[in-house]
Amino acid sequence: MSEYQYYEFQAVDRPLTSKEQAELRALSTRAEISATRFTNVYHYGDFKGAPHQMMERYFDAHIYTANWGTRVFMLRLPRKRFDPRLAAPYLTNDQGISLQTTRTHVILTFAVEEEPGEWDETEAPELAELLPLRADLLAGDPRCLYLGWLRAVAAGVLDDEEVEPPVPPGMKPPSGALDSLARFLDIDPALLQVATAASPHAAARLSPSRDVLAAWVKALPSQEKDALLLRLVEGQDPHLGAELLQRFREGQAPAPRAATSPRTVGGLREAARALHEAQVKRVKELQAREKARHERELALAHEKALQALAAREAAAWNEVEAHFATRKPRGYDAGIQLLDDLGEVARRQGRMAEFSARVRILRELNARRPALLARLEEALRGVLGA
Repeated sequence: MSEYQYYEFQAVDRPLTSKEQAELRALSTRAEISATRFTNVYHYGDFKGAPHQMMERYFDAHIYTANWGTRVFMLRLPRKRFDPRLAAPYLTNDQGISLQTTRTHVILTFAVEEEPGEWDETEAPELAELLPLRADLLAGDPRCLYLGWLRAVAAGVLDDEEVEPPVPPGMKPPSGALDSLARFLDIDPALLQVATAASPHAAARLSPSRDVLAAWVKALPSQEKDALLLRLVEGQDPHLGAELLQRFREGQAPAPRAATSPRTVGGLREAARALHEAQVKRVKELQAREKARHERELALAHEKALQALAAREAAAWNEVEAHFATRKPRGYDAGIQLLDDLGEVARRQGRMAEFSARVRILRELNARRPALLARLEEALRGVLGA
């Protein structure tokens, strides 16, 4: 198995300076580097840079995949816009999700370790598919954090007795960037279905309509709206939209939660196992019904073919002789198949003696073709009972 490693970094909040791009070039002579992106593929050797340090200094998002089963997705968020307490219930510090803080930023890391050969890089979600999750986090949406925790459940690194953190609303089923993250983290579909079943429906606070947002904006004090508009015109705050959306959500009533007992890691795993077994059973039942239906169709078609063959029996015997006369394996196969059907017609009509007599004639006509005779005897063993 040849080696494959893919590195991609993305700068979102600000472009890289020429000096910063030169610093990155010193880490790799082969990488594609621009003011917003750094990418490199390795089929041998290794990258000299340290992804965590690159995230601290330059980039806001990073993805790494290797064909020996390692995958990493990282997001850097400004501390003044993201509260680490939002992530605290979901952190696992192993496979799953971990958090690192710097003076100015919070860095979230989603990590996967699997056996070699279990990952197809051609089907891997690209960083662009996952990047919208950063804006979700900045707007106070914790759904991707729950998926990070669920990866740790799938990996078996959490004890069965551990209690599940809050399940965010709007997760059933995950779609868009959340679906891409679930695939990237290789969360078993049965586990994902069981886990997200407890997710409340997305409330207006999570996915507000335009009219709801318009009413909220209209209610803001004029002086505050003037200050917000000035910040927008100055263009120095790339997170202004996320900040306002987070403020809107914080001001709305929280989504109602169903009164259910807390679920444990072991309970989730057992429920996922039971669901998987039920799904496998259902698939097998569908396959069995489909097989039976197909066999009925074949039997019906064969019955019609035999009826048509009985109506042209004399011509069919001539076709058998013509197939054998080709002296080719394909002709032999066609002739023997037709002869087998003629035997079935004769058996149904009680004319097996007549059929045996015709077969003896065929043997005599082809007495000098031992290969054909051998195949003929094998094919007729069931028909003639010999």
